[in-house]
Amino acid sequence: MANLATKAGVEGLTKIKIRVPLIHMTKAQIIKRGIELAVDYELTHSCYDPSPDGLACGRCDSCIIRRRGFKEAGIMDPTRYIKE
Repeated sequence: MANLATKAGVEGLTKIKIRVPLIHMTKAQIIKRGIELAVDYELTHSCYDPSPDGLACGRCDSCIIRRRGFKEAGIMDPTRYIKE
């Protein structure tokens, strides 16, 4: 679709290719891979509705999935949540 919906794609100037290397991994597997790559998860959150001071809500789907992923990976989730 990107090749049909962009000027560069339509004119044949470039071929847009979307890669999704994590698509077949579980959240726990992604988290473990991040640890292997030295991702500082303390600097991240996945919240759809964070507070003004950056705390994750702990209630949205993204927060729930993240928490479950860390638990299944056996790794402490360093995310600061409004609702624990």
